[in-house]
Amino acid sequence: MRVTIHNRSNRHFDFIECHDLYPETWVLAIGENFIASRIEPGDSITFSYILQVRMRGRYELGPTEVILRDRLGLHYYKRTLRAPTEILVYPTYKDVRRLEALGKQRQLGLMFGAHRTKTVGMGTDFTGFREYVPGDAFRLIDWKASARRGDLVVKQYEMEKNIQIICMVDSSGSMGNGYPENTKLEYAIRAAVLLTHMGLERKDLVGTCVFSDRVHAYVPPSASPGHMYAVLEALAMAEPRGWSDYEGAIGYVCKQTRKRSLVIWLTDLEESPAPLINAMKTVVANGHRAMIISPFGPWFEAPVGQFGPLEKVLAEAVSEELWERRAKIGRALARFGISVVNVGPEDFLPTIMKQYELAKKKGVAML
Repeated sequence: MRVTIHNRSNRHFDFIECHDLYPETWVLAIGENFIASRIEPGDSITFSYILQVRMRGRYELGPTEVILRDRLGLHYYKRTLRAPTEILVYPTYKDVRRLEALGKQRQLGLMFGAHRTKTVGMGTDFTGFREYVPGDAFRLIDWKASARRGDLVVKQYEMEKNIQIICMVDSSGSMGNGYPENTKLEYAIRAAVLLTHMGLERKDLVGTCVFSDRVHAYVPPSASPGHMYAVLEALAMAEPRGWSDYEGAIGYVCKQTRKRSLVIWLTDLEESPAPLINAMKTVVANGHRAMIISPFGPWFEAPVGQFGPLEKVLAEAVSEELWERRAKIGRALARFGISVVNVGPEDFLPTIMKQYELAKKKGVAML
């Protein structure tokens, strides 16, 4: 941050103070956000400092306070300049950088079991031979292999097929539970960023929908150069509020896309299960595939070890009740071929990578 003070009058000021305020959640990393000095007529003074932003979101910088004092400090004049500057802070990119660093050390396929979705056709990757069938192009005949076998054989190639994924990020009030920088919503946003990056790297189409009781933002699947920035902007403005309207969200998405997609829901399943099941019926009826990656609330909140004996017993009872409720939801959705994967802070992002690679391997939602 850089602040410049201009004295446009013909007077000099022996003592001037300027305080530039910033959001409480930010950290002053280098320098100071104020200055105390004197200023001559027509002169200017500048100070600067560096802030560290701990969390994504929409913020306002300011206001700026200016105090003028006389030499003896008996009189002063204070003015507050309310001209806030709005700043939109994107979600953290550290998970993507970590993935890129690992990819440079070893091949992505060895680290994460990467697989390409392939179909036999006129691709570039050789996959084997088969017997010649009348109508096959002569240029595909391998004459050396045919001579060895005594029959005509042709070469077969594979071509990679891309998939389309839509990431449904639940931003309802319950997703805000957990430690301030590690809530369920923050992990869901980090997962969406990582999934979008992996998809773009593999030439897949990944869209994002942020919803609660209404659709707050929708970025349709795309592979354009600026797609990642559109996703980051949509996720940056997500705030935990309202309730989860699964039916309204998927109804909106299905109207926007007709292509077969893999719909990945990032939700804590703390709403009534009936609307969720109805939403999944809509997914299946429109020809899409779906899966749910669900953060389990107790794993994101205070560890049981920090509780006293009574609190520990109550926490375990609540956890068992929530787990049984999730099990019932999982059994109901399994009838539609939809799996529910329960995750905690430790395995949230690895699970996203694993499920993406499985989708690529199985070839679901191929374009």
